[in-house]
Amino acid sequence: MILLLIATALLSATKPQTSALDQKVEALLLQLTIEEKVSLCHGGTDFSTKAIPRLGIPEFRFTDGPNGVRDQERIPTTAFPPAISMAASWDPALVGRIGAAIGQEAKGLGKSVQLGPAVNIDRTPLGGRTFEYFSEDPFLAGRLAVGYIQGLQAEGVIACVKHFAANSVEEDRGTVDAQVDERTLREIYLPAFEAAIKEGKAGSVMSAYNKVNGLYSSENPHLLKEILKGEWGFQGFVMSDWGAVHSTVPTALGGLDLEMPGGKNNFLDAPLLKAVRDGLVPVTVIDDMARRCLRTLLGHDFPPIEGKPNVSTRAHQQLAKHLAEQAMVLLKNKGGILPLKKSELHSIAVIGPNADEKFSDSGGSGEVVAPYEITPLEGIRKFCGKGIDVRYSPGFGSRAGQGNPIPPEALQTPDGKPGLEGHYFDNQTFRGEPKLVRDDPTISFDWNTERPAPSIPREFFSVRWTGFLVPDATDNYEIGTASDDGSRITIDGNLIVSNWGPHAVQRRKGSISLEKGHRYPIIVEFEQGFGGAEMHLTWQRVSQRESSPWIVDAVKTAKSADAVILFVGIDHEYDTEGSDKPDMKLEAGEDLLVNAVLRANPRTVIVLINGTPLEMPWINQAHALLEAWYPGLEGGNAIAQVLFGNVNPSGKLPVTFPKKLADSPAHANGNYPPVDNVIKYDEGILVGYRYFDTKNVEPLFPFGHGLSYTSFTYSKVRVERDNFSDRRYIRYDPNTKPRSGATISVSVKNTGAVRGSEVVQVYVSQKDAKVMRPEKELKGFQKVELAPGETKVVTIHLDKRAFAYYSVAKHDWVVDGGKYEILVGSSSRDIRQRASVDIAAGGF
Repeated sequence: MILLLIATALLSATKPQTSALDQKVEALLLQLTIEEKVSLCHGGTDFSTKAIPRLGIPEFRFTDGPNGVRDQERIPTTAFPPAISMAASWDPALVGRIGAAIGQEAKGLGKSVQLGPAVNIDRTPLGGRTFEYFSEDPFLAGRLAVGYIQGLQAEGVIACVKHFAANSVEEDRGTVDAQVDERTLREIYLPAFEAAIKEGKAGSVMSAYNKVNGLYSSENPHLLKEILKGEWGFQGFVMSDWGAVHSTVPTALGGLDLEMPGGKNNFLDAPLLKAVRDGLVPVTVIDDMARRCLRTLLGHDFPPIEGKPNVSTRAHQQLAKHLAEQAMVLLKNKGGILPLKKSELHSIAVIGPNADEKFSDSGGSGEVVAPYEITPLEGIRKFCGKGIDVRYSPGFGSRAGQGNPIPPEALQTPDGKPGLEGHYFDNQTFRGEPKLVRDDPTISFDWNTERPAPSIPREFFSVRWTGFLVPDATDNYEIGTASDDGSRITIDGNLIVSNWGPHAVQRRKGSISLEKGHRYPIIVEFEQGFGGAEMHLTWQRVSQRESSPWIVDAVKTAKSADAVILFVGIDHEYDTEGSDKPDMKLEAGEDLLVNAVLRANPRTVIVLINGTPLEMPWINQAHALLEAWYPGLEGGNAIAQVLFGNVNPSGKLPVTFPKKLADSPAHANGNYPPVDNVIKYDEGILVGYRYFDTKNVEPLFPFGHGLSYTSFTYSKVRVERDNFSDRRYIRYDPNTKPRSGATISVSVKNTGAVRGSEVVQVYVSQKDAKVMRPEKELKGFQKVELAPGETKVVTIHLDKRAFAYYSVAKHDWVVDGGKYEILVGSSSRDIRQRASVDIAAGGF
């Protein structure tokens, strides 16, 4: 009897204990009908699931992200700088504070799931959502994602990590097939997700729109079942992106748990119930789908819906300002033009189309309706006060290069009136007779919150304008549209612009030679689908670009000032979800503005407002260049603080800036854009700086680059090898010493005259590798603040994964024996200290 009791005690001690949460979930599963279980697997509305009141099961209430809370009722929330700005801070702790603030605002609005962070890798500078993603480097993206998720979920709001996986293009994103080999997936496109799950403990994952190796991400068992739920042990639920489900049985069997949004045609609604009853989908599969949703639902204390509270607090707004300051990257500062000194200036010229523009309330899912937004011009004027004369010149009448609205006198309706004749249809395809025919003097409409006319719906309509274009001068013209959704222009039988299909606001233009007074037949077409609706028709005489009154005024303003602050870049009508950019250029005309202003006043500081790398043909003439990204609702104030030296810039580039698009790896290899709806990832693991450094291609600005108003020296690097005999994979906790790996220490001294922060970057290189490996890979970093003359020893731990590559043959991470070089520096191209470590054969 005693032996039996001992045996029973031993068995109970070794048997896995079921948590109270799991017990509650299993009890609920027994009470749910099959219809109720299926109801947990699809949306109830556009941004929520269905509750089951009889069992006390709440609904998920979603909100877009990750740059703030995008409330569907447009309640104002804090517009933080976007993810690429967060990454430029190289500060996971700060990003964690951002996540917590966003969590507090989401909770205040009764939201339970934040659709973020977005951790996809920035594969191309043309990506429409590059500004929403952290980095081209998976290690940096992973560290920041963990910080964001931990901050967000500490507030009781679930993080939904997106978009799983290999999402790098927006054009045709719903059908494009990303063909990527297994090693590249594991080393480049999955590690940030892995860190988000294993360390961040994210509660949910969103599958991407695109296919991966022939299978839609929402029905891809290799990604969802084998890797995510199997190898990584993910216990939460996998949801689809909106409208990204294409089947019932393959999706259910492939590992998706929740289809969004809700609707009468959901694949995982009635069709799933029928598939279960027909024996095509086992009940055990439905149980697992429902179990994962229930576990997450019941594992969090969901906030109540509290009406419309003021969730954007002053503390959050100041945190957004602090992030904007920490994210700015000083790219160039020849002759020490920056910081500007108020005592030396009587007048400042603020010039450029981005100087007085707001950016938060656009860009797709990353948009945020802010309670206010300080433009750069406003911030500079506030900072300078009455002591400095701040003069403003926009440089262009509208966004650069897109031109101005075509005036009524240059257009004629078929019966000779000013303007064009518009035929309005209550469908997207011009079917049947128009519901409305009217003359429109100009084609410049914003129908985001209203109908074109009472007889026309707010969504799913089309318009065809006809008449004549009558130019008042012979010249080459650029004629274009800015539209959300599709637009086309045909002039004299020639298709000038074709920008058809669903997308956010995009500007497109074409060139044509026109003669003065000639009547050119013109047809302008617009089709509107779901969501916002805008349509603008513009033109620009090519010969008048540089001599336009706008540039003439900008030059005059620049010459009259002691210093110039020139704001250029792009905006969210060009840089947005739903579309990719056609090139890396500033919009046509802005380069002319930059050149003209630089000639007028060499004491010019150029500030970039953008979310992606840009070409800069004028860079050799520019003395000072500051990357400000999209700086959020306090952006103007933050920019002023950095320009005038109240804040010392410490941001570092999280992406490489190529000299030209053809230097970027996906483009150098001819693998972008997609061909026949297939995009090949033939550059493999050589993404971003891995390609530039391995192939010795000189970038415009390298990954990790960023200057300061002070200077730093590195010395006394040391490498302490930890135990490599432990075969278990251990991801280090930043707060404790790892159980295996290596410890790097280096002394960093501030040798300048002002306090500043430096990001110490650690790269690992294996020269004589058995397999192809990049020249170097980022495996550790730390931001350190130093007073003038101060020295600190920075210690960074590298785990065994830092030395490993993924072996497809072994289905595992492998560390080969040999010598590894440890490179410590201020960017991928600015290595200050080197050391090496020998690792015995065997590795993992």
